[in-house]
Amino acid sequence: MAYQTRNSRQAPPPDAVIPASGRLVRALRLRRQLTLDQLAEETALSKGHLSRFERGEKALSIAALVRVAQALHTSVASLLGEQVGEDILHVVRASERQLRRVNAGKYTFAPLSRADGNESPTAFLLQLSAESVFGEEAFHGGDEIFFVLSGAIEIELAAHSVILRQGDYAQFPGLVRHRLRGVEPKTEVLIIVADNKAGG
Repeated sequence: MAYQTRNSRQAPPPDAVIPASGRLVRALRLRRQLTLDQLAEETALSKGHLSRFERGEKALSIAALVRVAQALHTSVASLLGEQVGEDILHVVRASERQLRRVNAGKYTFAPLSRADGNESPTAFLLQLSAESVFGEEAFHGGDEIFFVLSGAIEIELAAHSVILRQGDYAQFPGLVRHRLRGVEPKTEVLIIVADNKAGG
């Protein structure tokens, strides 16, 4: 799910996961008095990758953003620069979705969760095609929930794979390494990463 660029000094394209997120991650990391080494260890990302991300030279996958948000005790929506919501009811209209394309995996996603800075459930709308492939195995804390709105996806989980079609639901621990790929020309999936810590 991560970018696989050979020239690490080349800035990501405009439709990559927002480079400004890197500056925010750096500010939050310093506020929490974490070194790059410590954040890299907590997120299972390389120090060099994180450093380039903070400088706006590298993008992160959805799964990597989830791990960074969990390590910094914030939400992915906050890292992506969404406005902090103060109302009890959080609504995202279809016309207001902020779609972001990840070229390396040929998929598009839109954050849906409230940007409250807390470790609340993280929800995405994921749009895939038959060419969408997540080359890197994803993993993170909490449970991962999939509900297929249209089309079909294949989930490779541990030693087996399963195809989910419209209306199908799947749930598994996010720490189990998993990989996704699109099966049909147009697929939309609701993905929720829910913190499963007791009392939290």
